[in-house]
Amino acid sequence: MASRLAARSTALLQQTRAKATGVTIKNPSADFLPYKGVDHIKKNVRVELQAGKTYAWCACGLSKTQPFCDGTHNLPGITNTRPVLFEVAKTATYSMCGCKQTDSRPLCDGSHKDVPKRPRSADAADRVVFVDASPVYDGVAHKLGYRVKNDGFQK
Repeated sequence: MASRLAARSTALLQQTRAKATGVTIKNPSADFLPYKGVDHIKKNVRVELQAGKTYAWCACGLSKTQPFCDGTHNLPGITNTRPVLFEVAKTATYSMCGCKQTDSRPLCDGSHKDVPKRPRSADAADRVVFVDASPVYDGVAHKLGYRVKNDGFQK
């Protein structure tokens, strides 16, 4: 039963993802995640890969050994992405994705051209301030019976 399910999910994955020619994905579940990693660099990385050897492509974008995984995704609270394990059909130089936005993981498909130059964190707030009239207080906290006391919520 489990082998039929794995075969069905692999077939579904091959139908829905862009084709990475000459690459065999060893852990389809990591490749099939609905979200993509942090854009590490906005260009491809040319790497010499050997046939028959298994590689772990960093999908989170936080590895210090790009484009390969160094285990950074295992740190608590960092990310839910996992490395994409793969093998190549022949020894050659491959264009690996550096922006982590490709649809043909782990190979580059040119998606880095569409990644905005402005970082996603540029518009993030430095601080969040709660006062008596804050939406959080007027909403959930108020309904739960909490009141502002000593710069925090208390019952």
